[in-house]
Amino acid sequence: MTNDGIAARLNEIAALMEFDGEPFFKIKAYARAARSVEDSEKPMRALIDSCELLELPGVGKAIAQKVDDIDRTGTCKYLEELRAKFPPTILELIRVPSVGTKTAIALYKELGVTSIAELRQAVEDGSISKLPRLGPKSIENLKASLARLADRTKRMRLGDAWPLARSIVEALGAHGDARNVVAAGSLRRMEPTVGDIDIICTSDSPADVLAYFTKLPVAQSISGIGDTKATIWAEPGISVDCRVVKHECFGNLLQHFTGNKEHNVKLREFARARGLKVSEYGIETIESGAVRTCVSEEEVYATLDLQFIPPEIRVGLDEIDLARAGKVPALVELADIRGDLHDHTDWSDGSRTIEEMARAAAQRGRSYLSISDHSRGRAVANGLSIERLREQMAQIKAVRDAYGVRLLCSSEVDIRADGSMDFPDEVLAELDVVVASIHSAFTGSKEKQTERLVRAIRNPYVNVIGHPTGALLEQRAAYEFDVDAVFRAAAETGTALEINANPARLDLDANLARRARELGCTLAVDTDAHSTDMLDDMFYGVGTARKAGLMKEDVLNARPVEGVLEFVAAKRR
Repeated sequence: MTNDGIAARLNEIAALMEFDGEPFFKIKAYARAARSVEDSEKPMRALIDSCELLELPGVGKAIAQKVDDIDRTGTCKYLEELRAKFPPTILELIRVPSVGTKTAIALYKELGVTSIAELRQAVEDGSISKLPRLGPKSIENLKASLARLADRTKRMRLGDAWPLARSIVEALGAHGDARNVVAAGSLRRMEPTVGDIDIICTSDSPADVLAYFTKLPVAQSISGIGDTKATIWAEPGISVDCRVVKHECFGNLLQHFTGNKEHNVKLREFARARGLKVSEYGIETIESGAVRTCVSEEEVYATLDLQFIPPEIRVGLDEIDLARAGKVPALVELADIRGDLHDHTDWSDGSRTIEEMARAAAQRGRSYLSISDHSRGRAVANGLSIERLREQMAQIKAVRDAYGVRLLCSSEVDIRADGSMDFPDEVLAELDVVVASIHSAFTGSKEKQTERLVRAIRNPYVNVIGHPTGALLEQRAAYEFDVDAVFRAAAETGTALEINANPARLDLDANLARRARELGCTLAVDTDAHSTDMLDDMFYGVGTARKAGLMKEDVLNARPVEGVLEFVAAKRR
C-alpha cells in the first residue's frame, strides 16, 4: 500500500478507539504514528525490509507489526476487530463540520445515530435536542454544517490538485509531439480549491497527443475526446481537460484559459472599445477581420497596450485598470522568502526533530526558522509546559547557527476564550517571536471573538496571529469577527497577520489578505510545518499572497532575520 493508505488505516484505528473508549495516550500513539507514516519520504515496505520502521517517531513494536500487516493485506486484525464493533458508517459523523469526536460518540451511544443520514433525520424530527451536551445554538450550528455539506460541490484542494497537475504536465511533456505543456485555469490562479484541472499545450500532431493523454495511468475513464480537446476522469476523483492548439496560438490559449470569467469579460470589453476582439485563437481587428496570433501571454497584453498581468490576480477586480496605467505591483515571489516563523517539531505534535527541521529549511534556502511548538493548553498536541519550553529554548540556543539556518525561539501560544495568552507575559518576553492562535471555543459571538482577537493583538509580546480565521478548507467555516476592527488593531500595534500556507488552511485567504494590506497590516507567510516535507507548502502560501496583490515589502518573513527581530522589538518598545 501507499504510505497515505497505511496512514489512513492508522487514523481509522485511532478514531474507532475513541468510540471504543480506549485511553487517550493509546489513541494519540496511533495518530502520531499515522502522521509519521504519511510524512515518511520512504515507502513503508522499504523501511520494513531494512528494519528501519521502528525509527519513525511514534512507531513501536506493536504498531510496526500492524503497519506490516496493513502493507501486505490492506488491513490488520485489530482494525477488523474495531470495525466489527460499530456500524460501517459511524465515522461519517466526525466528517461533519462542527461535530467533534465527543459529540459523535454521544450521538451514537445516546441516540443511536450512526450516519450522516440518521443525523439529518435526528435534526429534522427534533430528537437531537435530547442530547444534553447540545444546546439550541449548537443545534443551529449543526444545521448550518449539514446544509453546507449538502450544498458543497465536489472540489479538490489546491495542495492536492497541484501535484496531480504537475505529474500530468511532466508526463505529457515527455511526449515528443507535445510542447508548451502547462496547467491553466483556477489552478494557475492559485484558487484555494478547484473543480477541475485544465492542461494546455501546442502540437503539430494533436490527435497523437490527446490519445497519449487519455492513456495516462491516472485516467480512470475517458469522458470525451475530439480534434483539439480530451477529458479524462483522474484517479483521485477530478475531471482533467487537455486542449491542444497550434504553436503560434499558445499565448492566446494560455491567457484565455487562465483568467476567470470576470477578468476575461472585462478584457474583452476593454479590447472591443479599441476595435479588437479577443479569443483563444487570436486578437482580431474588427474592422478588417485581420487576426494576430500570440506565442506568449506577454504578447497578448502588449498587443492590447496593457502591462502584463500575473495569473494570480486575473480575477476581475482592478487589475486591467492597473495594467492600463502601468501600475501592476511587483508581486512577492517564492525566492523573496527569507525564513519561516511558524513551525513544529517532535517536542509537540510535529514528526521531526529540531535538527531535521533546521537542515531541511537550510536545504530549501531559508536563512532562519522559528521553532514554535504548541503551548501548554494544547494537551492534545503535546503542548509544552513552561519548564519544557525553557528546556527547548536552551537546546535551540546551543545549536542556533549549527545547521546552516538561524534558529529562533518561539511558541504557538493559545489565545484563550477571553483573549488572554496561554503563557504569562514574563515567559513570552523570553521568546524571539510569539505566534498566537485560536484553537478552541470557535462558536463565540462575533463581538466576543473580535474582543478576543483584539486583546491578543494588543499584548506587546504577540507578534503574529496564526491562521487568523480558524477555517479549514472544505471542513470548517471561519469563526466570525469584525474583520476591519481586528485588522486595524493589528496595523496600529505592529502585529503581523499570518497567511498559513498549509493547503488545508490557506488562512488568511487572498481576499482577507488583500483587505489587511489595504488597512496597513504586515503579513507573514508561514508553513505551519509539522514535518520536513511541509516546508514546501510555502509555495501555496506565496501563491495566496500573490493572489492578494502583496509585494515583497508587505511580507514580514521576506525581511532578513534582523528585520524580523526589529519588528518584534518595535512592538515591545
